[in-house]
Amino acid sequence: MRTRAWIHTLDPIGMSPFRFRLEPVLQMRQRTEDQAQQALARAERHLQEAERGLTLADDRLRDAYVSANQAEREGADVVRLTWHRNWIVVKTRDVEAGRLDVRDRLETRDLRLQQAQEALKQRRVLERFKDRARLAFDTEAARREMQAIDELATTKAARRAGDFQ
Repeated sequence: MRTRAWIHTLDPIGMSPFRFRLEPVLQMRQRTEDQAQQALARAERHLQEAERGLTLADDRLRDAYVSANQAEREGADVVRLTWHRNWIVVKTRDVEAGRLDVRDRLETRDLRLQQAQEALKQRRVLERFKDRARLAFDTEAARREMQAIDELATTKAARRAGDFQ
C-alpha cells in the first residue's frame, strides 16, 4: 500500500494522478442503484402491510363464521341468521380483495427486485472497468518508475566510470 501511494505522487515520471473518466457515469449508476434499492424496500413494506391486512381479513372472516354458528346454535331468528350470512359474504369479499392486493404488491416487489438487480449489475460492470483501468495505470506507473530508476542508475554508473559529465 505504501508503495502504491508513493507511485501515484511521483511527478518526475511524468504521470498525472489516476482519473477514471467514467466516474460521473459510475456515480450516476450508484444513485440509480440506491433509488432501486429504496423502491424495493418500499415495495417490501407495502407487501408486508398487504399480508398483514389479508391476515386480519382472514381472522375477521373466521370470527364471522364463529358468530354465525353461535347464533345458529342459540336458535336465532331468520333475520339475525340472514344478517350473519350477509356479514360472511362481506368478509369473504374483504379476504378476496386482500388476496388480490397481496398478489399485486408481490408482482410490484418482484419487478422492483429485478430493477435493483439490474442496477447492481450495471454498477458492477463499471466498477470492474474502473478496477482494470486502475490496474493498467498502476502497471504503467511502476514501469515508468523502474525506467526512471534504471536511467538514474545508468547515469550514476557512467559518472563513476568517468564517461559522463
